[in-house]
Formats: sequence, structure tokens, C-alpha cells
Amino acid sequence: MKIAIAIRTCAPVYNYWTSEHNRIVNVDKPTILIACFNSLLKAIKASGIDVIFSVHDDSSSDEIITKMGELCSKYGISGDLINSGKFGNFITQYEWIKQQDCDYIYCVEDDYLHTENSIKDMVDMITYLKEFKEGEYAIFPFNCAHRYSQFESLYTSYIVKGPNQYWRSCLHSTHTFFVSKKTFDKYDEIMKQQAYTWAINGALEDTTINKIWRDPGVILFTPMQSLAYHLADSSQEDTLYDWKKLWDENLNETR
Repeated sequence: MKIAIAIRTCAPVYNYWTSEHNRIVNVDKPTILIACFNSLLKAIKASGIDVIFSVHDDSSSDEIITKMGELCSKYGISGDLINSGKFGNFITQYEWIKQQDCDYIYCVEDDYLHTENSIKDMVDMITYLKEFKEGEYAIFPFNCAHRYSQFESLYTSYIVKGPNQYWRSCLHSTHTFFVSKKTFDKYDEIMKQQAYTWAINGALEDTTINKIWRDPGVILFTPMQSLAYHLADSSQEDTLYDWKKLWDENLNETR
């Protein structure tokens, strides 16, 4: 199996929400980016899987670019570093993925903190699902607290015991997701819409990517214990698992 992994990075922007929404880690965005980048590289190396890698950067400093390059060298991972220009990394990510000859793709945002087993566990789960019942599957690696925040947020899900933990089917993701290249190409119109309208109107997930997960032709699963934690505001904090230990580990490795 060959996987194309494309991460969008943007060190200057703390968040795209209002200033009232602080992140669950009390550090600046460059620190978040580098720690999360480190966690992703560790997961790639630990997986032992054939990976094509690319970074799509929007306006990060030379210091951050250099640091990302040093981390890639540390883990023996090579790839493309693409200067996307301001608000351009959604577009370059989409166009780069379209050109890749691979089996699966993993789109990643720069504020997802990955467990070391995350890439391998996603691959293992996809493999298991296709043996369990033939079909197309995708993975959102974060068990988002929004799905449990109020009764209106709940909906019927399949619960599946996977190779390493329990998983639930889901109808929502951010633009961090693992899916076959076949599915990516099948829903090219939605993928392109999200890439090219994001800088204009924010390309909200419910009007773009989540349309795919509502199609019975592809089932999205999320792990009950997250494989990647979204370091966003407190409304998305996973309070049932010790993500802070994982954060401290990656923060210390990049200082």
C-alpha cells in the first residue's frame, strides 16, 4: 500500500475563529505547528509504510521552514515543500494529491497531534473493514467532543471492534481525513470546491467534505480513542484520555 500524505501548514495564524476562542495549549501557533509536525513524522516512520510526503505552507517564517526540514531529516522522511502563498495551501494540497499515483491519501492540518501508532492503526482498520465487508471506507482520526456535546448532535452509528480498539461510524470530519485515492477522485467536484472556495467563504465542512460522508457509497469511521487530537478550543478537548502527556512528549522533543 502506498499513501500520499499532504499537510497544510501556516505558522502566522493562531486560529481562524474569533479572538475569544483560545486553544487548549497555552503556546503560540509556531510551537503548536512544530510539535504536531513532529508527531506526524514519528507516526509515519513508525508505520513502516510506503509514503509520499508533502508540506503545503502558507507564509511561515524561514525559521519554521528550516525546523520542519530538520525534523524531516531526523526521521529520514523526504518529500515536497511547496510554498503555497497566502491562502493558497488548500489549492496546492488538492492539486498535488490529484497528481499522485497512490492507493490512499491522508490530508492533514497542522494542529493535529498524532499518536505514534496512528498511521499504522488507520491502515490496519481500513484493511480490516474491507475484509469485514467490501466497500469504500474513510477515517477521521479524532473522536471529536462536538459529536457528544448535546442531544441534537447525536445520531445512530455503527460500532465496530477493529484490530486495536473500538470505532464508530460518523458523518462529520474536518479536512483531516484518510481515504482511498479512488474515493478522492470520485468526489473530485467536492474536493475541488473545498480547495478553491476556502479562502473566499471558509468552505464549511457541512457544505463540502461532509456531503461525502452522507453518501452511502463511503462510510467514515472515527476511533473511540483518538489517534490524532485536534488542538483547537476547549469545546473540542478530549477529556477522557491523557492527550497532555502526548503533547508534552512532542513539545520537549522539538525544543
